Amino acid sequence: MTTRTRILVLCASASAALHVAVISLLRMLVPGFLDALPTSLLGRFGHGVELAVALTGALAVLVLAVLALAAERTSRDAIPRGAVRGAALLTGSLLAATTPGGVIPVAGYTFAMTVLIGIAVFIVLTVLRRPWLGILLAVVAGGAVAYAVIAHDAASLLPRMLGAYGAILSETSLALAHVVAAAGLLVWAVTDARTVPGRIAGLVLRHRVAITAIAAACALPYVLARASWLTPWPLFGGSAEMFDADPSVRVMGLVLGLGMLTGGVLTLGLVLPWGERFPRFLAGLGGRPVPVALVVIPASIVSVLFTAAGIEFAIEGVGQAKEHLYLLLMFPFWLWGPLLGFATWAYAMRRAQHPLAGNDPRQSAVAGVA
Repeated sequence: MTTRTRILVLCASASAALHVAVISLLRMLVPGFLDALPTSLLGRFGHGVELAVALTGALAVLVLAVLALAAERTSRDAIPRGAVRGAALLTGSLLAATTPGGVIPVAGYTFAMTVLIGIAVFIVLTVLRRPWLGILLAVVAGGAVAYAVIAHDAASLLPRMLGAYGAILSETSLALAHVVAAAGLLVWAVTDARTVPGRIAGLVLRHRVAITAIAAACALPYVLARASWLTPWPLFGGSAEMFDADPSVRVMGLVLGLGMLTGGVLTLGLVLPWGERFPRFLAGLGGRPVPVALVVIPASIVSVLFTAAGIEFAIEGVGQAKEHLYLLLMFPFWLWGPLLGFATWAYAMRRAQHPLAGNDPRQSAVAGVA
């Protein structure tokens, strides 16, 4: 990742932290201001504790972001980069723990819609480079969309979702600020190529394939449960009566399952060749190195989000053994989040140690022979 990108990430982290600090201060000084927000992980210890930690963490992120920016502009010995990285990870964790709860459903719906847009872009780029393959994909995707709209009233989903987003805009923006502030520091820490990897870093790098595979497998329980909605025996809240009453519910459930499946596949991209170079059948991108920032930044954001939500899920279900176990198995974010963070760190270290040259591996090989 370039120095310029790292600086932009730190600026985004600082801006998000400033947003959190201002909102936290207002909530402390103005009675009733945003009191309806869902409680965070630390909110279970009291409203005052939650706001105090959020404000302190946000201010600490601002200070550390400034120190990190200074470290990017000075020599390695001028500022103790290792100490700043450690403090950044600790502070980011505390700030993530004050993220308003209930953000996972919003993130899930948003990512599912993003996946649909991504599939459309993928098909267009494929058509331009490999017309027959692209046309086949377009026919399959178009048929699925047409069937969903005609047979299952899928056209009604978008306006209903937009209305739901409007109702939770304030809490969503604040939760996003918490996540971006924490993830920005994480991105800076894991992409610091000027520090010699220590013992833990070496361990993560050696076992990166296993770590990534286990992280990707965390998507399977939810994907399989949603896939069962295509059968007469739907799991995870599905029923024939519900589908008959509102056919679009089945479509939404399958789209969410597709989003989770895509998340698992993208996680595998941290160790597969197409995670380092775009597939050659994509017009304009084929054979080019995948920008490190395009992988590390989204993965870090998801890692922070999943880790905070996973711990929240784990604590929420205490005292309800059967339902609690079912929730933890269906949404293993408590495992996926930390493992995704380690896998992302390993990906960043590998790309730093083995930078890719040229637009196409075949061209690089020819140049080497010449």
